[in-house]
Amino acid sequence: MSLADVDKTKLTPEDLVIFEKFEKATVDAKKLPPNVSQDDQLSLYGLFKQALAGKNTTARPGMLDFKGKAKYEAWLKNGDMTKLDAQQKYADLVVTLDKKYAKPTATTAE
Repeated sequence: MSLADVDKTKLTPEDLVIFEKFEKATVDAKKLPPNVSQDDQLSLYGLFKQALAGKNTTARPGMLDFKGKAKYEAWLKNGDMTKLDAQQKYADLVVTLDKKYAKPTATTAE
Protein backbone atom coordinates (compact mmCIF):
# COMPACT_ATOMS: atom_id res chain seq x y z
CA MET A 1 0.00 0.00 0.00
CA SER A 2 1.19 3.51 -0.74
CA LEU A 3 0.06 7.01 0.17
CA ALA A 4 -1.74 7.24 -3.17
CA ASP A 5 -3.89 4.23 -2.23
CA VAL A 6 -5.49 6.04 0.71
CA ASP A 7 -9.05 7.20 -0.02
CA LYS A 8 -9.15 10.60 1.67
CA THR A 9 -12.90 10.88 1.11
CA LYS A 10 -13.43 8.18 3.73
CA LEU A 11 -11.52 10.06 6.44
CA THR A 12 -13.21 12.21 9.05
CA PRO A 13 -12.08 15.85 9.11
CA GLU A 14 -9.98 15.15 12.23
CA ASP A 15 -8.39 12.08 10.65
CA LEU A 16 -7.71 14.03 7.45
CA VAL A 17 -5.71 16.61 9.41
CA ILE A 18 -3.53 13.85 10.87
CA PHE A 19 -3.17 12.15 7.49
CA GLU A 20 -2.07 15.40 5.86
CA LYS A 21 0.54 15.90 8.63
CA PHE A 22 1.69 12.34 7.91
CA GLU A 23 1.92 13.04 4.17
CA LYS A 24 4.01 16.15 4.82
CA ALA A 25 6.21 14.21 7.23
CA THR A 26 6.94 11.57 4.57
CA VAL A 27 8.29 14.34 2.35
CA ASP A 28 10.22 15.93 5.22
CA ALA A 29 11.70 12.56 6.23
CA LYS A 30 13.43 12.36 2.86
CA LYS A 31 15.20 15.62 3.70
CA LEU A 32 16.70 14.32 6.95
CA PRO A 33 20.50 14.20 6.90
CA PRO A 34 22.24 10.91 6.10
CA ASN A 35 23.65 10.62 9.63
CA VAL A 36 20.28 9.59 11.15
CA SER A 37 20.99 6.55 13.32
CA GLN A 38 19.94 3.11 12.21
CA ASP A 39 17.62 2.81 15.22
CA ASP A 40 15.88 6.06 14.29
CA GLN A 41 15.60 4.95 10.66
CA LEU A 42 14.05 1.66 11.77
CA SER A 43 11.58 3.50 14.01
CA LEU A 44 10.51 5.60 11.03
CA TYR A 45 10.20 2.50 8.87
CA GLY A 46 8.11 0.63 11.43
CA LEU A 47 5.75 3.56 11.97
CA PHE A 48 5.44 4.15 8.22
CA LYS A 49 4.47 0.54 7.58
CA GLN A 50 2.04 0.57 10.52
CA ALA A 51 0.51 3.83 9.27
CA LEU A 52 -0.23 2.42 5.84
CA ALA A 53 -0.70 -1.32 6.32
CA GLY A 54 -1.61 -1.69 9.98
CA LYS A 55 -0.46 -4.58 12.13
CA ASN A 56 2.44 -6.64 10.80
CA THR A 57 1.04 -9.99 9.69
CA THR A 58 3.78 -10.79 7.17
CA ALA A 59 6.02 -13.84 7.35
CA ARG A 60 9.22 -13.49 9.36
CA PRO A 61 12.27 -13.06 7.07
CA GLY A 62 14.83 -15.81 6.80
CA MET A 63 17.53 -16.28 9.40
CA LEU A 64 20.26 -14.79 7.22
CA ASP A 65 18.23 -11.78 6.08
CA PHE A 66 19.54 -9.41 8.76
CA LYS A 67 18.23 -6.23 7.15
CA GLY A 68 14.83 -7.79 6.52
CA LYS A 69 14.66 -9.05 10.11
CA ALA A 70 15.50 -5.61 11.51
CA LYS A 71 12.77 -3.99 9.41
CA TYR A 72 10.31 -6.75 10.31
CA GLU A 73 11.00 -6.29 14.03
CA ALA A 74 10.72 -2.50 13.77
CA TRP A 75 7.25 -2.88 12.29
CA LEU A 76 6.24 -5.73 14.61
CA LYS A 77 7.03 -3.74 17.76
CA ASN A 78 4.14 -1.38 16.95
CA GLY A 79 1.75 -4.23 17.73
CA ASP A 80 -1.92 -3.28 17.50
CA MET A 81 -1.30 0.47 17.16
CA THR A 82 -3.94 2.00 14.90
CA LYS A 83 -2.96 3.41 11.53
CA LEU A 84 -4.03 6.85 12.69
CA ASP A 85 -1.89 6.69 15.84
CA ALA A 86 1.07 5.51 13.75
CA GLN A 87 0.57 8.43 11.34
CA GLN A 88 0.63 10.90 14.23
CA LYS A 89 3.66 9.25 15.85
CA TYR A 90 5.49 9.20 12.51
CA ALA A 91 4.86 12.91 11.96
CA ASP A 92 5.98 13.68 15.52
CA LEU A 93 9.12 11.55 15.13
CA VAL A 94 10.12 13.32 11.91
CA VAL A 95 9.90 16.68 13.70
CA THR A 96 11.95 15.30 16.61
CA LEU A 97 14.60 13.83 14.30
CA ASP A 98 14.78 17.03 12.27
CA LYS A 99 15.65 18.91 15.46
CA LYS A 100 17.96 16.17 16.73
CA TYR A 101 20.00 15.96 13.53
CA ALA A 102 19.74 19.57 12.37
CA LYS A 103 22.95 21.20 11.34
CA PRO A 104 23.92 23.93 13.77
CA THR A 105 23.37 27.34 12.29
CA ALA A 106 26.21 29.81 12.25
CA THR A 107 25.71 32.63 14.69
CA THR A 108 27.30 35.96 14.21
CA ALA A 109 28.99 37.80 17.03
CA GLU A 110 27.80 41.32 17.59
